Amino acid sequence: MSHAAYFKVLRFYSDIWARHHCRVIVSGEENIASVASDNRIYIVSHPTTYDLPVLVHLAQNNFYVVVFEDPFAHPLVRWVFEGAGFLKLTAGRSEEMIEQSRRLIEAKNPLIYSLKGYGVDFGEDVQPRTGGIRIAHLAKANIYPVHLMIEEGTMIFKYYRDQKGGVYPYTIFKNTLYFATFLKPLLYSEYAKQGMGYDEYQRIAYDIDARFQETQARLERELRDNPERYRGMRRRGGAERRLFF
Repeated sequence: MSHAAYFKVLRFYSDIWARHHCRVIVSGEENIASVASDNRIYIVSHPTTYDLPVLVHLAQNNFYVVVFEDPFAHPLVRWVFEGAGFLKLTAGRSEEMIEQSRRLIEAKNPLIYSLKGYGVDFGEDVQPRTGGIRIAHLAKANIYPVHLMIEEGTMIFKYYRDQKGGVYPYTIFKNTLYFATFLKPLLYSEYAKQGMGYDEYQRIAYDIDARFQETQARLERELRDNPERYRGMRRRGGAERRLFF
């Protein structure tokens, strides 16, 4: 089976899951209106076990994802992710993952990379990571930040135990508004500099994180200040239409 075939399986599952669990509210679509031909990487605000199916459900086109190694412990997830060519992030092979990511982007494949690592949903103070910025620079890619958020109090904590007894915590939700906000992109022609290194990558990563925090605060104020508007909204049905990103 090809990447497209495995992605079709993932989309079938994701459509059912997203439509049953949430209503997706999209904003900033104008910021991805011209991405059909550029090298591009989407840097999302955090990695969770529920963001990926919603993004698959929302996207019109197929994409690749850099995924932390833990989800691969589940046999079915491993089968789909490996078949779809998703890149597994493990200790000791970051250079290989970065090179694979660069080649995918240069071949005009959209890539999704999380700004922060595992632990965000479990209350850990996770700092912005520079890997996505480094990949973007090497691939001469435009960076499209995407802020993702669900309503407060709707996250559900669970865990998966494999056959060897290993425990893998994860999060899901049900009956919530899911906000996907596409922020203004960082164009390669504007952020790239001669001799860029870790310090510059870190500065860009923290700048993106600051924009995510501002977006989070704005959406939380919107929900708090307009309870009547949101109280009557249905919390199922997924996205109204797919987006090309």
